[in-house]
Amino acid sequence: MMYQKDQTSTLIHFSLPKTEQHTSQSYQAPPRALFLKLYVNIHPSYSIFKLPMPKKFLIRHLGNMGDMVFFIPPVLHTLKKVYPDCHITFVAPWGFKETIRTFPWTHKKEFWGKRNQGGFVIHLLMTNPHIDQLIHWHDTKLSLAGNICHEDNKKFPTWNRKYYEEQKKSGNYDKVFELDFGLSLSDNPIKKIYETVGLPNETYTNYKIHLTQNNLEIARVVTKNIPSPRIVLLEGIEGKTTRGWDPNKIPALEKAIKKTYGVSPVWFGAKYIPKHQGRTLTLRENIATLTFYDAAIGVMSGPLHFAAAVGLPTITLFCDHPIHRAAPSYFLNPYINDPKKLHRTLLGPTALPMQMLKAEKPSPSLTLAETKKQNYKNWIKPGKQSTKCCLSVITVDEIMLVLKDVLTPNK
Repeated sequence: MMYQKDQTSTLIHFSLPKTEQHTSQSYQAPPRALFLKLYVNIHPSYSIFKLPMPKKFLIRHLGNMGDMVFFIPPVLHTLKKVYPDCHITFVAPWGFKETIRTFPWTHKKEFWGKRNQGGFVIHLLMTNPHIDQLIHWHDTKLSLAGNICHEDNKKFPTWNRKYYEEQKKSGNYDKVFELDFGLSLSDNPIKKIYETVGLPNETYTNYKIHLTQNNLEIARVVTKNIPSPRIVLLEGIEGKTTRGWDPNKIPALEKAIKKTYGVSPVWFGAKYIPKHQGRTLTLRENIATLTFYDAAIGVMSGPLHFAAAVGLPTITLFCDHPIHRAAPSYFLNPYINDPKKLHRTLLGPTALPMQMLKAEKPSPSLTLAETKKQNYKNWIKPGKQSTKCCLSVITVDEIMLVLKDVLTPNK
C-alpha cells in the first residue's frame, strides 16, 4: 500500500495494489491510534505505513524548592516544543525531604512523602501547562485513586518506590528520565538536565512560575496599599549561614532605603506571609504578590528564584560560583527587552579556587590570622558574620548603587 498525506488537509490518501481490483479512495483520517488499529491488518502482503505515535515520557525529580522553579520549567517547555504531541508524566514529592533520627540517635533516616513548606512541589507544578499527569512521590505509600495527596481541592495519584520501579519497566513509556543527580561547582544545572533528557544542544533557560488569574487578583488586593517604590527583601539575605549576607548590615540597608526613597522595604518569605480575608495566602498567591513590586534584593535561595520567575527585577548578592551556576541574570536576561526589567548580579570578592557556599572550610580569602579568629565550624555555624564568606563583605552602599540603577526611570 502506498500513502501520501495531504499537507493542506486532514485527509490521508492511500491506494491498494492493482491486483486487488480496488479503486483509489480518500478517507477522513480518524485519530492516529485508531487509524493504525483499523488498517494494520488489512492484508499481510501490504507494506503498512506506521505513523509515529506521540512520545510518552516518565520524569522523576525529587528536588528542593529552587529546583522546581529554576531547573524544571524550561526543560519541560523544550520537551513539548521538540515533541509537540508528547505526554509527560512527572513524579515529584510534596515538600522537602524529612529526616528522623533512630536509636542510637546518631543514626538518621531520610524520606520523602509528607506535605510541608506549603506543599510547594505539587502546588507549584500543578499549574504547569507542560505536565500532562502529575504524580505525588511517597517512599512507602501508594494510592492510585489520589486518596493521599490533595492540593487546592485536587487529587493526585501517589506512587511509592516499588510501584514507580514497576512503571519504569512496564513498557508504557518511551523514555524514563531521572533528574536526581549531583552538581559540581562549575556545572550549568539546566544544561546538565538537557543532557540527561537527550537534548544536549538545547539552550532555552527562561524559567517561569505559572500563576492563575485568581492568584494575581488576590495578590493585587493584598498589595494595593503598599507605597511606591515597592522594594522587597527576600528571606535568606538575613541568614546566619554562609548562604546569607551579614545580618548585622540589614538594619543599615533598611535605613538607607527609607532615607533614599521614603518607604520601608517589605520582607518576603515563609516568615512574612500576608493574609487575605482572614486566611494566610497560599504559596502561589504569596509569590504572585511579587509581580506588584519594583525590585527585590536577595541571595541564592528559593525566594530569589520566585521573584525572578515572575518577572520582578532582582539584585542577587553572589560569590564563589561561576555566574552560569545559578544567577538569574545569566539565565533570564537574554529573554528580556526592557532594560529596567533586567536582573542584576552583585559579585563579592570571590577567591580562587572557588568553593560551594555550603563549604566545610572558611573562605580561602582570609589570612591565617583571620582564619584563627573566625571560629568557623561549618557552613551552618560559620563564626564571625562580617567575614564568614565573600557575600558578607558586600556593602550597603554597593547595594544602594545597584538599586538606584534598577529604579531610575527610563530617560
